[in-house]
Amino acid sequence: MLGRIKHFFNIMVIKKIARKFYVLFAFKKITTMEVTTQRVSSSASLSDCNLGQNISIGDRCYLYKVAIGDFTYLSKDVTVMNTIIGKFCSIAQGVLISGGNHPSKTFVSTSPVFFSQGKQCGVTFSDGKYFREMGNTKIGNDVWIGANAVVKDDINVGDGAIIGAGAIVTKDVAPYSIVIGNPAKVIRYRFELEEIDFLLRFRWWEKGEEWLKANYKDFHNIDSFKKKYG
Repeated sequence: MLGRIKHFFNIMVIKKIARKFYVLFAFKKITTMEVTTQRVSSSASLSDCNLGQNISIGDRCYLYKVAIGDFTYLSKDVTVMNTIIGKFCSIAQGVLISGGNHPSKTFVSTSPVFFSQGKQCGVTFSDGKYFREMGNTKIGNDVWIGANAVVKDDINVGDGAIIGAGAIVTKDVAPYSIVIGNPAKVIRYRFELEEIDFLLRFRWWEKGEEWLKANYKDFHNIDSFKKKYG
């Protein structure tokens, strides 16, 4: 009987210790989730990237040599290469940014096996790099890119711009302009030129998080915003 009591006591002690470790582990896990400011999907693929704070990268995104500013999010199935993305950007699903180039004249074939050592199909016949495959793209701050839009290599997208869903951007996009279509063209500007000039000089995206939290309601109307801070 005494042996059974000891055995039961030992089991209870072990269970108590196990519960203690479980609670500690669970608390640590929850705490980590609360302080984590980078939400990256487990199905996303990132290589040689620099991520800011309070960012989110959705399912099946592919990023190669990308820098992302604070408070920017990428929805699912977004592909970005060789690009700098500013703060407070919203990038919808299916967007392609700086996807690379193929030769369209002079070269007999568009296939990279003849001019690249990247082995895109598993092999290459080339002994060097004979064509500039990848460019460098820059996306400004507070840019919204709609679903399935394509931004070509070596493009600069200005602060505050909007790129409509399905647009194919083949040239630079001016700050606070709205572009749509294939190729993308300006349909209008978000604000008056004087207001755009003010916003570009004010650069609110460089303000600290506490200032943004304290003054977020001012962002609801450009007229009152300019009157207060201009």
